[in-house]
Amino acid sequence: MEKESVLEAVYGLFLQEGIRGMRMRTIAGKLGITRHELCSLFPGKWELVAQCVEYGLQRLNAVLDAACASSRTPVEVLLRSAVTAYDAFGAMSWQFIEDIAYYPAAVDAVNGERRLLRKRQRSVFRQCVEEGYLFGMEYSELLEQFFWPDFKTESRHRDAALRVLFTIVRGSATERGWQETERVRRLMGLSC
Repeated sequence: MEKESVLEAVYGLFLQEGIRGMRMRTIAGKLGITRHELCSLFPGKWELVAQCVEYGLQRLNAVLDAACASSRTPVEVLLRSAVTAYDAFGAMSWQFIEDIAYYPAAVDAVNGERRLLRKRQRSVFRQCVEEGYLFGMEYSELLEQFFWPDFKTESRHRDAALRVLFTIVRGSATERGWQETERVRRLMGLSC
């Protein structure tokens, strides 16, 4: 197996079954390779976990970039990237999130990604204000305070989180921004 294929498969295993209970031998068995083959690609579990988390974050960034590239307006970028990020982190099991705490490099990578997402959202929010879709940056602070802290939870809270997202964006929208928000909501097939 190639390293990229192993990372993809192990990342999927970690998401489903957690990290802590997995030994290199168990992982190799689930992949249908020997422990020796796995260790030739990754010297140890610490390295494997760190690279799997990086792999997952790279996938998230690729999905975010694609969502942003296909967006017509900054409002669409704002909403698509927020929903995409929420869904990506919501797909992580609690076991996976809890297990990451034992791997400092993985924690640093996830926290760094969260900071980058927030920074990216602030920048897009500012662009929405500058282009006349939204009223002011103070609403960006509301978004950070009420939407982003919840985005790391399981997707069972998705409807409530998306209602918060759309309520804040609609509440800060000009007429033009309101119309664009509704267009994007319908385009994405969201009921909030």
